[in-house]
Amino acid sequence: MPDRPFLSVITVSYNSAKTIGRTLQSLSDQTDKDFESIVIDGESVDSTLSIVRSFQDSILISEADSGIYDAMNKGIAKARGKYVAFLNSDDSYLSETVEKVKAFALKTNAQIIYGNIQKERALGNEVLTRVETPNLELMPKTMGVFHPSTFVKRGLFKTLGIYDQRFKQAADYQWFLRAYLNKVEFRYLDEVLVKFSLGGVSNNSCETYREAAIIQKELNTGHHKEMEHLHQVCLSKQKRGELILKIASWPLVRKIYRRKIRKRWS
Repeated sequence: MPDRPFLSVITVSYNSAKTIGRTLQSLSDQTDKDFESIVIDGESVDSTLSIVRSFQDSILISEADSGIYDAMNKGIAKARGKYVAFLNSDDSYLSETVEKVKAFALKTNAQIIYGNIQKERALGNEVLTRVETPNLELMPKTMGVFHPSTFVKRGLFKTLGIYDQRFKQAADYQWFLRAYLNKVEFRYLDEVLVKFSLGGVSNNSCETYREAAIIQKELNTGHHKEMEHLHQVCLSKQKRGELILKIASWPLVRKIYRRKIRKRWS
């Protein structure tokens, strides 16, 4: 492990035994080893800790926390890299992610590097995939970058502060929005950098919209009313979605439901 690595990769975990092995293996498989892996665990009670310990290059801290952003802030405090990134315990890097980000950083010296993601969704025994690209210009209205595929100069956390723990699901949006409004330099790397699994903490939660509306109102983006509306729409869809999932367990309906999902992802 380098004494002063280019990158600190922070992974927050809690009872992640089913997925964290894939995450850490993707780090072991990197073509460029100029990084450190830091796992901040919330006192898992499954086999997460033994899996992490099997990856001897990972730094492990397991202790109680008050939420995902508290754990992320602990990771920032522990990090030694020039850049910091967060890799979810159910996501993974492509084998050349660190190599490509490092080359881009050396070329641009960007304060924040952001790239594309490959989304993955399990559908029965299938895994559907699609590549999505960010749009930084949308930041005042919504999250314009993908947190797992962003790489931030560590010094920015001293300049802008760490994640605001008032927000349990959208503190990353608040941080990146503040960076955007403060004219921090974002540079786009047009590469798929992360395989992102749907189903994480904030992926399907209407609470993310509610918090985002508060953030936009506090930072005067002029778009909080739109986000409040999206929150109400989400709540309505959530109720319908619960009913659809129940009905989708019926064999005939399941076929129709899966066909629609495949079409949407094609």
